[in-house]
Amino acid sequence: MKRFQGSLALGLFACAAGYSQNALAVCQFGTSGEPSLQQSFDTLFGAAHSPNAVNDCLTDGSGPGHDGVWQSTGATSATILLELAGFADSNNLGIYDPSNPASQLTVFGGRLGPNSTAQLAFEAVTGGTRITVSILGSTAAPVSTVFTSDAFGFFLTTPEGNTFFSQSNLNADHADHSYAYRGSNQMFASGAAYGTLFGANDAILAYEDLANGDRDFQDFVMLVRGVEPIPLPAAAWLFASGIAVFGARRRLAAQTDRT
Repeated sequence: MKRFQGSLALGLFACAAGYSQNALAVCQFGTSGEPSLQQSFDTLFGAAHSPNAVNDCLTDGSGPGHDGVWQSTGATSATILLELAGFADSNNLGIYDPSNPASQLTVFGGRLGPNSTAQLAFEAVTGGTRITVSILGSTAAPVSTVFTSDAFGFFLTTPEGNTFFSQSNLNADHADHSYAYRGSNQMFASGAAYGTLFGANDAILAYEDLANGDRDFQDFVMLVRGVEPIPLPAAAWLFASGIAVFGARRRLAAQTDRT
C-alpha cells in the first residue's frame, strides 16, 4: 500500500511537470493536388520561420498543453492567413464554451478573407467571462456573449451543416479537423528564426472542412495571438498535494507507532 501511495504521488508530480510544456504529436495528412500545409507555411512565412507541419503540432484533445481548450493571455487577436477551400465564402470560424458547446460566438463569418483581423476582449462578469469580438476596419458592431469561464475552444461550421470543434470528441465523426502549432520554445524546432514572427503566446490553427475529406488542413488557416492551451488545472495540483500530505502523515504515524 505504501508503495502504491508513493508511486501515485510521484506519478502525479511527473504528470504535472510534463504538462508545464506543450504536448506534441505527429500529424497525419492526405493529398489533394493543392499546395500542402507545409508548402503553404513556407510561402507565408519563409522556410526558415515555418513550423514543421508534421512534427510541430500540438496533441489532439482537451488535456493541458493539448489543442482542444484555450485561454487568453492578454491582448488577443485572430488573423485569417489562408483559405484554400471551395467553402471559403461560406465557412464560419468562432469560439465556444467548453462547458456548454452550444454557447458559441462567431469570429469570422462568410466572405471575410485573408488578412482579416479580429480582436477578442475578455472581461470577468457575474456568472463568467464576457467575450467581445470586433473586426478591425469593419463598420459592423462588435458582438459578445458570456461563457462560464475564460476557457474556450475553436469551431468551424461549413455549408454542409457540419460543425468541427477543437475538442475532437465533440465532432460527429470523432475525427480531428484542426491542427494547432504554438510559437514557443518547444515548437517550430525546424525553424530557428521562428521567434522573429511568433511569440510564446501565438498559435497557428489549420482546418480540414470536409467530413470525409482529403485531410490537407489548409482549408482555413489563421494566426491567433495572445492565447495558450489550458495548463494543468489547479484541482490537479491540490489533489497531488493532498496525496503528498496524506503520505507524510502515514509515515509520521508509522514512526510514532515504532517509538
